[in-house]
Amino acid sequence: MKTYETLFIVQPNATDDEVQSVATAVETLVTQDGGAVAVKDIWGKRRLAYEVNRFNEGIYILMRFQSPGESVKKLESHFKLNDDVIRYLVIAFDEQMLRREEEQKALTAAALERQNAEGRKSGDDDDDDDDRPRGGRRGPRRRDDDD
Repeated sequence: MKTYETLFIVQPNATDDEVQSVATAVETLVTQDGGAVAVKDIWGKRRLAYEVNRFNEGIYILMRFQSPGESVKKLESHFKLNDDVIRYLVIAFDEQMLRREEEQKALTAAALERQNAEGRKSGDDDDDDDDRPRGGRRGPRRRDDDD
């Protein structure tokens, strides 16, 4: 089984229940053929880059799943036939891309751990810092259009 990711956009006037039912239908299609959904993320309503079917906004849903290739064809035909879905994209991940993604996660986690360790060593908690210069002087007052 290969790893796939799909991003599909639902009409902006769809209710939360309709969005959930579309997402559940996609999950069902994937799991019917022995696949498994790894990530399901509803991004919410966002502005489209360009007008699609007279819509300027859409509700974005991202799913990552593992599935045999035949179910991807079923999924794409489901997107085409569903009137609530205004755009979709399904991509396949190769092993190299998945490996790079895992390496990036590990690097990010290591960087966060280093940052936390450095913060504990210095004892600086950033609670009492402010942007004013030391010595009690504030910089020159700048005038804006309201003055």
